[in-house]
Amino acid sequence: MKKLILSLVGISLLFVSCSDDDNGNVTDLETANFTVTIENVVTPRPYFQGGLAAVPVGQSSPGAIGPGGVYEFTVQAGPNVLPGDGGTRLNFMTMFVQSNDLFLSPDGEGIMLFNDDGTPVTGDVTDQVLLWDAGTEVNEVTGSDNQKPQQAPDAEDVGMDENGVVTQIIGNSDGVNVLPDVSEVIRVTLANTNGTEFTVRIENVSNGMTIATPAMGAGTTAAVPMSPVVYLVHTTPNPFFVTGEAASEGVENIAEDGFAMVENARVQANTGLIIPISPGAWAIHELGVNPLFTSGSPDLGEGLEGIAEDGTPGTLAASLSAKDGVIDSDLFNTPDGATDPSPVGPGNSYSFSFTASEGDYLSLATMSIQSNDWIYTFDESGIPLFNGIAPVTGDVTSSIQLYDVGTEADEFPGAGLNQVIRQSGPNTGPADANNLVREITPSGNVPANNQVVRVTISVQQPI
Repeated sequence: MKKLILSLVGISLLFVSCSDDDNGNVTDLETANFTVTIENVVTPRPYFQGGLAAVPVGQSSPGAIGPGGVYEFTVQAGPNVLPGDGGTRLNFMTMFVQSNDLFLSPDGEGIMLFNDDGTPVTGDVTDQVLLWDAGTEVNEVTGSDNQKPQQAPDAEDVGMDENGVVTQIIGNSDGVNVLPDVSEVIRVTLANTNGTEFTVRIENVSNGMTIATPAMGAGTTAAVPMSPVVYLVHTTPNPFFVTGEAASEGVENIAEDGFAMVENARVQANTGLIIPISPGAWAIHELGVNPLFTSGSPDLGEGLEGIAEDGTPGTLAASLSAKDGVIDSDLFNTPDGATDPSPVGPGNSYSFSFTASEGDYLSLATMSIQSNDWIYTFDESGIPLFNGIAPVTGDVTSSIQLYDVGTEADEFPGAGLNQVIRQSGPNTGPADANNLVREITPSGNVPANNQVVRVTISVQQPI
């Protein structure tokens, strides 16, 4: 039985309980009251996926595409990234390369990737591509020296500054030239595989007669090359520009010269996966109990699957309460400062408290809510709550690991149709061919563990 002793050499001891030593003698064990806080530390970023398509199909090096040339790239997306986010959309930019600062792009809403009934959008979406004037350089007669491709390939920002705003080209005129229909220059098609993988094909359909080039001589015409494409998948509007506002440096670089480096760097810096974490369960236990799982073995079937797939901890919490070697346990499901159970997003946290003694270990599990069956947890043994007689305090995030519970086949993080945010119901999705619980290393669009979860322990005076 635990008891509080009064003092030692005039200084109050904080933590005491009793147990037997190896010789059967009663010894004093340190005891403490702990509070554990599990915080979501994800940095929210506005774009789900993005990149640069610079190498034309069939080529081995970057370059513009002329008539018949194609850029092709693949993106992953589900109907949404987070609940209520308005849905995933595709957006991109490429230079209209017989101009001072015109470019081709969808509007700020982008091209929706899923229909209202949840089916993926496929086929020709060219009618959603528009021609824009960046407002950064004064428009000249087509074929002028201040336009690509008349400029040297590495020439940059050599035309007369306009200091205007981004506007849509209406009526096939930029105020100086008669311009072709968008569909005479570009064709954009979407193909879908596996429900969430989209192949985007951007084809140059112009020809030598597409645009008049008066600056190059009366009656002359030319094709309209297109520059490498910066693309992204987003859920919030206006990822590249806002109509009626000044263009950014990255947009200007593409619109005037087809240089994508600055805008691609900005897209990459603002792309990331937002991962909520779920209600979970915890246990205080003896060493060697392995209350949640054993690495390299199948799931125990005691409720961890509920957390890993659906963020529901009730079954596991009930199992832990009756498990041999578990001293104390419970679930956590209500965010700090809230009154109702829910997952926690960036900047929010769960907390729970307990009393433990020297020799006790802590285990916990919370779902990575952009996965099929991944949890953030310690290793199978948990972590000790005392270092000698001193209770462990502070940041213990370095002990947090990401585990695949092996109960459901993995899909692309943040896009899978069988992941809890997007699935039709609980416990859906095909079984994992590898049914063993195993640690996984974050990669691709999955942030490092310490960029998702922070776990800290504080200690209070005993009762």
